[in-house]
Amino acid sequence: MRFDVSKDQLIQEIRDLKTKSIINDELLSRLCEAIQESSIRKKELYAIMQGSKAVLGQKGFTESARAIFDYCKDLIGATSGYVALLSETGEENEVLFLDAGGLPCDVNPELPMPIRGLRAEAYYSNKAAYHNDFMNSEWVDFMPKGHVVLKNAMFAPLVIDEKTVGIIGLANKASDFDENDAKMATGFGELAAIALQNSRNLDEKNQAEKQREKMIIDLQKALSQVKQLSGLLPICSYCKKIRDDKGYWKQIESYIRDHSDAEFSHSICRDCAKEHYPDLDIYDE
Repeated sequence: MRFDVSKDQLIQEIRDLKTKSIINDELLSRLCEAIQESSIRKKELYAIMQGSKAVLGQKGFTESARAIFDYCKDLIGATSGYVALLSETGEENEVLFLDAGGLPCDVNPELPMPIRGLRAEAYYSNKAAYHNDFMNSEWVDFMPKGHVVLKNAMFAPLVIDEKTVGIIGLANKASDFDENDAKMATGFGELAAIALQNSRNLDEKNQAEKQREKMIIDLQKALSQVKQLSGLLPICSYCKKIRDDKGYWKQIESYIRDHSDAEFSHSICRDCAKEHYPDLDIYDE
């Protein structure tokens, strides 16, 4: 059995069978449709696999999102688009990158991109939304001056924890967008969402590592400043002097001061005050 035959070669061989009257017109048509469908599924599977690799091998979300967007755009046949993330306030998009597809685009990239129009449908429904006559749609008035002309447009959401946190915008496909395009774009949106979540998890991990390293440094610094008293200390039963490791007897406060960071201030306890200064009211009764 041959596995190295291209789609066009296979179709031609089937047409040759039709010429030789081995198959009829109906069977020819069905076989050609099956081959075309198989070729499309193969392209879709390849694009999704490559998009998955972009998630697994990511160095940063922007890099992964660009790769996922390019595979999605090429598979569906769009010529322009962008990837944007929801702002911290949740009121607008922040464009990660824009691909105008070679068309003129004079829109100021710093202009706010509020969540409205067709992309709002994708945001609020968590589903892909598209329109195949965008310039005559109700949403065309939302386009800022200098925007790329949109023959058609599709928006696929990036959903994390059942909330859309970003969008993949696709536009200007030569033919109309269809439900299969929406399904494919949704799949790539899911890949982008995974890449975004992985990126956020990695940022949190790196931040935690930095805090851990700082804590270790701070603890090591603190420990380096600590002097510890340990072991068996020979102490005089009467005067309470302590014998050091050189054999000298030292006042207890002097010994502790030399072996720790403690400082002493002298006072007199209640019992000693009564014994040694019975005539003085050092402590109020």
